[in-house]
This record gives sequence, C-alpha cells and structure tokens, in this order.
Amino acid sequence: MIWRFLADVVMVVHAALLVFFLIGGFLAWRWPKLIWAHLAIVVWNIVIVVVDFGCPVTATEKYFRRRGGETPYAAGYIEHYLDGRLWPEGATPTVEKIGFVLVVISYIGFFVLRRRRKAGQAKVRGDSVGPRT
Repeated sequence: MIWRFLADVVMVVHAALLVFFLIGGFLAWRWPKLIWAHLAIVVWNIVIVVVDFGCPVTATEKYFRRRGGETPYAAGYIEHYLDGRLWPEGATPTVEKIGFVLVVISYIGFFVLRRRRKAGQAKVRGDSVGPRT
C-alpha cells in the first residue's frame, strides 16, 4: 500500500515540476529569486529532451509502482499521462517546443522587467542611468 502511495506522490510532484517548468519563469517576474530554481528545471528538461534519456523521476514512480504490485506503464510520464489527454495523441514534440518557447518568452520578460526595475531604482537614488560623460 505504501508503495502505491509513494508512486502517486512522485506522479503529483512530477506534474508540479512540469507546471513549474511552464510558468516558473513568469512567476520569477514577481519573485525574482525563483529564477534560479526555474533555471535548474529548464536545464534538466533540456538535457532530458536533447539527450533523450529516461527521466529519473519517471523511473522512481515506476519503481514504486512495481514494488506496489502494479505493472508500470511502458512510455514516459508525458506520453502516459498527457499525450492524447491534454493534446492530440502524437503532438508531444510540438507541445515540448511550445513549452520551451514559453520559457524563452518568460526569460525575456524577466530580464526586461529586471532592467526597468534597476533603472527605476537608480532614478529614485539619483544615479545616472545613461552613459557617464
């Protein structure tokens, strides 16, 4: 019983990590220190997609499912839980690209906002924002 529970916990944590991958860069607009945790998740996902190796989080869930007497699913987490449910079956590569585009957009926004905030703080302090002559 505990093994199945642990498998379900890992499944939910995995979903949270995927959601954080998609929106974490936008959350960092409000809470800038989150960018470091998000960057770690982004690098992790890039490596998994580019190198095409199995995700250890998926492997952990499957391990717990086996220990709980279940037959683990054959594919990866996204293919098993999301492909054909949240988007059309077989569209995962397209969805991955959209996810990475969202990350890029969030990072552009993060750095633009950060630059504006620094410029605004400099004006409040009376610092020169432009080049010094």
